[in-house]
Amino acid sequence: MDVFSNEKKRQLAVDQSGALAMRGSEELERIVDVVRDYYRTQYAAISIIDKRMQTLLAERGLGVTETPRNTAFCAVTVRQGGQMLVIPDARSDPRFEEFDSVINDPFVRFYAGAPITDPAGLALGAICVADSEPLAGDFDQSLLVIMAREVERELASRMKAVVTPLT
Repeated sequence: MDVFSNEKKRQLAVDQSGALAMRGSEELERIVDVVRDYYRTQYAAISIIDKRMQTLLAERGLGVTETPRNTAFCAVTVRQGGQMLVIPDARSDPRFEEFDSVINDPFVRFYAGAPITDPAGLALGAICVADSEPLAGDFDQSLLVIMAREVERELASRMKAVVTPLT
């Protein structure tokens, strides 16, 4: 399948998920708090990658709700084909060294993101942690992956509630 066709299917999945309407969800906010506290990072977020923007459904430490897709770490995570993305120091990775968030405030150095997928396996976005300090040592991915599945359950339950007619 070509990249364009896959992106078209992925975008349709984003549109049908209703995920963008979940911005500010208490459950998503709780999940972001859990991962930020566990990993002891400055930043944590749950993002959905839309046509041209990254929309943060929940975030801590960043103070923004949208960023351009073309400079979003989570957009790269989405393109990873369902794999985690761990960047120990963004300054030394050619994919990220010119990103505005690396060069300027918030000066992201470390990033780790796990894709959030729909039931068909299409990546809608990512849950991530980041910090202005590079990663020192190993990164235990387990909680981030578990929380990505938790976000997927939240999205699926919302989608089911939207699709199920009231009787």
